[in-house]
Amino acid sequence: MIETYGRNRRAIEMADWREIINDALEDGEADAITLFRKYEEACEAAIEEAQGRLDDSWTEPSQMMETVYGAMVAYSNQVLARRTAEDVEAGSLDHAFRTGQAYGVSCVLNHIIDRLRDPSKTSQLAALDEFSDKMHDDLLKDVNDIGLTIELLDAKGRVLTD
Repeated sequence: MIETYGRNRRAIEMADWREIINDALEDGEADAITLFRKYEEACEAAIEEAQGRLDDSWTEPSQMMETVYGAMVAYSNQVLARRTAEDVEAGSLDHAFRTGQAYGVSCVLNHIIDRLRDPSKTSQLAALDEFSDKMHDDLLKDVNDIGLTIELLDAKGRVLTD
């Protein structure tokens, strides 16, 4: 919950992006539009939380990174859900575009943010690292299954040669 100050002091209840992502992951059989909306909601909730933490000078940096990580995971999954909702043909330009969009976000997660470590061990960065590695591997499988021919990187940033 975030309190706002000023002329109209009030409390704002925010959704927990972690719960929304978990709900979407558990509801993997839901229609793509429902999943898209859940991931969109999770992304917005994480961005709101990140902004709230930026406004709070007492926030641990690791918690801030965890929140940004959550927003990016939600966004990547939102893109994949949108691709499914659009029901594009595997290997088509639209399919390649959405897959590439999600792959790009996954690369940022796995090649930059995953390199950060939480010395205080107060965040879930390690668990998020494992989750994003699996997400990246799933994207690579999809890319290979449809035969896209682009230079690919694994979850740790190494160029795949096969």
